[in-house]
Amino acid sequence: MSNYDFSYDPVTAISEEQAKGKTAEIFLDIRKTMNIPLITSIWRGLASMENSLEEVWSLTKPIYLSGIPELALTKMINSVYLPIPNKFNHKEFNQKDIKHIRDIIKVYNKSNGMNLMALSAFISSEYKPSINLINTNIQKNILEPEFPKLLNKEEISKETWDIVKNINSIGSPKGINSHVATLWRHLAYWPNFLLLVYKKCIPLENSGKILKASEDILNYIKEDGINLKRQKAKYNISEETFSTIQSYVNNTNQVIRMVVLGNIIDKWIK
Repeated sequence: MSNYDFSYDPVTAISEEQAKGKTAEIFLDIRKTMNIPLITSIWRGLASMENSLEEVWSLTKPIYLSGIPELALTKMINSVYLPIPNKFNHKEFNQKDIKHIRDIIKVYNKSNGMNLMALSAFISSEYKPSINLINTNIQKNILEPEFPKLLNKEEISKETWDIVKNINSIGSPKGINSHVATLWRHLAYWPNFLLLVYKKCIPLENSGKILKASEDILNYIKEDGINLKRQKAKYNISEETFSTIQSYVNNTNQVIRMVVLGNIIDKWIK
């Protein structure tokens, strides 16, 4: 396992509610383009770096508009073996809660997965992507969440935050001291569910199965990921921005870890 943690803190990165002006406009455009009801942490992290959000989104939006990332994500998840815990007992939880949990996990899986596919392709070359789109002015309805909002850390009890840190330690470079991935914070409404996930995933972690799945996805991206046509012009983003995206997609314990764990949980609770 590599030792790269997120270069930004997903907990303290700017939230959608805090975003103003151009940042808020781009966040909304990302939601519309990806057809998702929330923004995941990579975009919030980039917003803290000078001009990074606007520059990266302008370069990568055509990739998302092409529809290729979502198709590539589905193919990858169907191609890579993911270890699944023993049968989930639905009777332990309220069915309304289970629906919210499922919906949240599916949204993060889609967003994290599409970001993995698109940003991996983008960062694999220093030349600008060349995407031919028939219509780049696709107008989509803005999806609104049908589940509880993302909690701030201050809204989460210490006992629940300890549970969040424990589940976040799985596959993380610094254990319980790693930056907390946003999915776990969003699921903090249901600490008993997170406790169960931790209990079920620890054996998979200790046996090396989660790391193996993460390595398989990383290898899949390298060998069978999206291969973009390129322009002759190079893009010009800062070294910090490039490094942030590269670390995000090119090691096993940032977005790949969350794609693996999110899809394991999704398959488990079906």
